Amino acid sequence: MRNQYLYEANVSGKISDRRFRMLCEKYEKEQAELEPVIAEEEAQLLEVEASEENVDHFINLAKRYTDFTELTTPMLNEFVDRITVHEAEKVDGERQQTIEIFLKFIGRVEIPESVLSEEEQKEQERLQKQRAKGREKARRYRERQKQKKLTKTNAAKEA
Repeated sequence: MRNQYLYEANVSGKISDRRFRMLCEKYEKEQAELEPVIAEEEAQLLEVEASEENVDHFINLAKRYTDFTELTTPMLNEFVDRITVHEAEKVDGERQQTIEIFLKFIGRVEIPESVLSEEEQKEQERLQKQRAKGREKARRYRERQKQKKLTKTNAAKEA
């Protein structure tokens, strides 16, 4: 549109040919810079529209189950897209395993870590101490078994 006005101003003699070329180049450069920005904005708009549609689908699904007393398999099948269970790993001597839950139309769900009450914290500490004792006991048992085996092997060699 700007180029059309420039052309008309150039033809009517309001602006010089030199000025016309400079302004055309400026507008062409500006348009070339804006085209990728426009494409990116349009892609983001499509993502937002798809996201809104997914939220609408999820809300419609949730409305069907507003009053339930028991979580059933069909309900889970309608809500849950997939569950990813990662390999367990040891962190500070404790076994930890990450589980990700993906809901249909929503994606990955971030489940906030629960805050333990003082009683629950004490119970967790008690269990940790109990597990540590069990690991130590198992380690000592393995050591004794290893010693017995070595003793038997040495006795067999001497005989």
